[in-house]
Amino acid sequence: MFGPLKALIFATAALAVPLDFGIVFGPGSDNLPVLNLPYASYKAYSYDVSDDYYVFKNIRFAAPPTGERRWKKPEPPAQETGVQDGHTGYQCNQALNALLSFGYPILQNLEPASEDCLFLDIQVPGKAVRGEVKNLPVLFWIFGGGYVLGSKSFFLYDGAPFLKSADNNVIWVAPNYRLGAFGFLNGPTMEKDATPNVAFHDQRAALQWVQDYIHHLGGDKNTVTAMGESAGAGSIMHHLVAKGGTQDPLFKRAIMMSPAFEPRWSPVQAEDQFKQFEKLAGCEGKGLACLRTVPEDILQTANNNITSSAQYGTFGFGPGVDNDYIRDLPNIEMTRGNYWKDVSVIVSHTGNEGYLFANPTIVNDKGANELIDLNFPNATTAARAEMQKLYPSPGLFSRFNTQFARISELIGHWVVNCNVRAIAQAYAGKTWAYTFSIPPGIHGTDLIFAFWRTDLNLYDILQIDLDINFITQKNYATGFQSYLTSFARSGDPNKYRERLGVPPTIDMPLAKVGNQVKVLDMTLTGFKSTDDDDTAKPQCDFWFKDTWTGRS
Repeated sequence: MFGPLKALIFATAALAVPLDFGIVFGPGSDNLPVLNLPYASYKAYSYDVSDDYYVFKNIRFAAPPTGERRWKKPEPPAQETGVQDGHTGYQCNQALNALLSFGYPILQNLEPASEDCLFLDIQVPGKAVRGEVKNLPVLFWIFGGGYVLGSKSFFLYDGAPFLKSADNNVIWVAPNYRLGAFGFLNGPTMEKDATPNVAFHDQRAALQWVQDYIHHLGGDKNTVTAMGESAGAGSIMHHLVAKGGTQDPLFKRAIMMSPAFEPRWSPVQAEDQFKQFEKLAGCEGKGLACLRTVPEDILQTANNNITSSAQYGTFGFGPGVDNDYIRDLPNIEMTRGNYWKDVSVIVSHTGNEGYLFANPTIVNDKGANELIDLNFPNATTAARAEMQKLYPSPGLFSRFNTQFARISELIGHWVVNCNVRAIAQAYAGKTWAYTFSIPPGIHGTDLIFAFWRTDLNLYDILQIDLDINFITQKNYATGFQSYLTSFARSGDPNKYRERLGVPPTIDMPLAKVGNQVKVLDMTLTGFKSTDDDDTAKPQCDFWFKDTWTGRS
């Protein structure tokens, strides 16, 4: 009964720190602070002297989701004695489709992969750690990667540029979450015997960690901005409609960069995938009881096999309707009013969202029709006719010159762009939007600008900062970043936006919804306000209906 408390007493005694939870500066030549939590103590991993912020790495926010904990909601972490230094941590098991398989060695070398991966990183200004300021807003980053790959530790995802943009007035938090079959196994069997879409519960557990503990680092739990790109932004959209929109998502603001997901609504298809995974794992007909005993490497092989054989431009696994946490497709839920209302939003897409996901080998109507048959097998006859009208075959007098242009626009609207319109409609008067049109404008290219930085930081080995106006500072990237950090700090992307840069920023317009959505367009020549053709009403209204699913 008194075991955990006894362990905590011994641990804090060994550290010569009081039982009070929070930050202490412990002994040692490095003088790095220690964050004492009720279940463990974490020493800062590093300190950036020139920019004055601390990095805490690999803070465990949930127990290892292994064995009997597989496909269950995350449980609280166990008590740990001693001081954790951030060097022990894992990325979640990765999987890649055939198109991206060349990148697998890169992912493997970033960090070891394991089921035991529910850790988060924090970057926090020194002034907050030292108690000089309190109640800093929090930027909570959810990485993308098609719901099957990615990590908080991916080299691009560094919160330092956002701290710098905000003059050290934000805290950066980035968690891992289960991926692929480990995080997004769905279907009736999962609904009965496990937790479908369990990765969303991992993300929510990390958000709850922020609610419980961020005040120890000078953060404000009531000013959390959830930020993500692609699958990360799509995850945020799902949290907004969780439980039919009746559940507080644990954030007040959201930045959704290209909110993407392949809409999965069919219980039949979800159950077929579950059975396929069950068979590949050696548990055919034996269900979750068997899958929870299978060695991790066998599960990972099955995970990879399904992902690598997925249709061109897709990833095998992803969020789906589960009749509990996710009761219907998010854009349909939003059009019905079933979403959490108390949130303000920045939402975006790139200029050519569908290019990465459209198969360039489809060059005629036969191939296009086969693709439509594969993805919309239950669409009504009327829906098929409307789809043909909205996305006509290429030709001399058609809107499209090639099948690739036709298919990429259809996929872009279905998977990303119309999510932007659904969000702007739902949060009318509280949404700002942008498009990233700088060539090539393909999915994810705005990440380069969002995470652009000029300093070289190898922790204690080398730290170099460059500061040259209009080259390393007050440029296109820092102007863009300033919209995002201004929003996180104040709820308004324009209040703290960078002034007198090259190119100059302008006010990001509210996302007024008409035939198109009013957006800030990021072009080669700078920032401008425009009506966004990629969020056109006729196409998006089609995707907001059930007819393409065959349900009505």
